[in-house]
Amino acid sequence: MLRAALIFTATTLFAGCALSPQMITVAPKADVEAANIGHNEPVQVIAVDSREQSAFGTRGGVYKETALVQPANDVKNAIEDAVRKGLQTQGFNAFNAGADATRLEVRLEQLDYVPEEGSVVNEVTLSLTLLAEASRADVVHIGTYKSSVVHDLPLTPTANRNQTMINEILSSAITRMLTDPKMQAFLAGNDTP
Repeated sequence: MLRAALIFTATTLFAGCALSPQMITVAPKADVEAANIGHNEPVQVIAVDSREQSAFGTRGGVYKETALVQPANDVKNAIEDAVRKGLQTQGFNAFNAGADATRLEVRLEQLDYVPEEGSVVNEVTLSLTLLAEASRADVVHIGTYKSSVVHDLPLTPTANRNQTMINEILSSAITRMLTDPKMQAFLAGNDTP
């Protein structure tokens, strides 16, 4: 009986140290109020995922090289969709923009998922950099939106918890970009916001 209990305990401890990979559905949402800031000005939205690798990071644990947190869908398309919907809510024309529309390129330059060191992970740091470059004719306006969040967790995060954390930090950056008064003014047609 004692031997069975020891084997069970050892198995449980080992299982707690080996973390499996996770696939995360990226689905950010811009938290913006319905308004007519844009006065139906056309904006062509182009998203770019310029990160060096597809995975956001590793979950840590014993086999951290394979315990990756990865997107289950196209990150670029998810960002593009969130930005378009947010702009549309603000009164811009982001779905039927013509050739002469203001171009808004939104680049995800960093979205890093970094667990604490050790075999048991109860703390995760997320770091994000989003760069937005709006341009028309020979005029350009650039905004950079950075975030870093440390999550203290009672348990090693599940796929659902990681999905929530990643979407929260991405949604927050997109919201900050769309509520940036200078970015709003430029997209609405002001060349010198």
